Amino acid sequence: MVTRSQKIRLGIFIGVAIILLLLLLSLIIGSKFLEKRDIYYIAYKDVSVGGLDIGSAVKYHGIRIGRVEDLKIDPEDITRIIVKISIKEGTPIKSDVEAVIAVVGITGLKLIELVGGTPEVETLKPNSYIKPGASVFEAITGKAEVIAEKLEFILNNLADIFSGESKTDLQDLIRNAKNSLANINYILEENRDNIQIGFANIRQISDELVVLSNDAKKTVNDISTIINSEELSNLLSNLSTASDDIKTAQLKKTIQDINTAVAGINKTFTHIDLTLVESREDIIRSMELLKETMQYLNEFSRLISEDPSLLIRARGVEEIPGGK
Repeated sequence: MVTRSQKIRLGIFIGVAIILLLLLLSLIIGSKFLEKRDIYYIAYKDVSVGGLDIGSAVKYHGIRIGRVEDLKIDPEDITRIIVKISIKEGTPIKSDVEAVIAVVGITGLKLIELVGGTPEVETLKPNSYIKPGASVFEAITGKAEVIAEKLEFILNNLADIFSGESKTDLQDLIRNAKNSLANINYILEENRDNIQIGFANIRQISDELVVLSNDAKKTVNDISTIINSEELSNLLSNLSTASDDIKTAQLKKTIQDINTAVAGINKTFTHIDLTLVESREDIIRSMELLKETMQYLNEFSRLISEDPSLLIRARGVEEIPGGK
């Protein structure tokens, strides 16, 4: 049986537990309410925000940084939905950040994902508008519409092809192709033996080409071995040495011939010099006689020019001695 004192102790315990729980809740809730936040706005135009509710998460690079505080229609433009969000104080939101509405799993709930942002641009101040971005759902929807349009265009073209004259032409084309295949099959059947013989010949030629290729490869290897052999290197070295010796011998002979020719020229000039030395006196004497003769001739010419009668007188003088 529970005593009065036990009931009192149980009541005190329950009361203390409730008080502690209330204090804990007040601390948690108070910290949330007292937490300073920055307010920003996003204006979506002609975009459905279904699934986005008050309290929905706001994330940046996958990290939750805030929540949706309010959603309302712009009274000045009913096509715009203004979303009010609160973000932890001090979170840097750049001016080129975009707010994209993203879907959470398959539940249909949505959240706001902030994407982009570069360190070089300025930071938005609180109570500013963040640029709205195109949602993934809208991008997929747009691509689906484009794909649907292209598919419709293809189906229309196919319908045009398989209708009217195009259908007849296509049937004729298929019929002609079928006949061509039948003719090809008939030709193959009629010439099966010849084709097999041709393939056998091709196989034989291929085998012979393989043998020839192997022989050529062997020949090339033998030539390569000969080229790289030490005997060929020695032979080439000997030929080079012999060529150098021949060139050296020819050069020596040429030098000897040149020396012989130079010696002959020197000897000739020596003989000429001796000849000039030996006949110098005769030449000088002949020159003096020639000079004296020229003087006599000049004197004779002068006398004749002054007195031509000297020729006659001289002849008379010559006749007198002859008469004696």
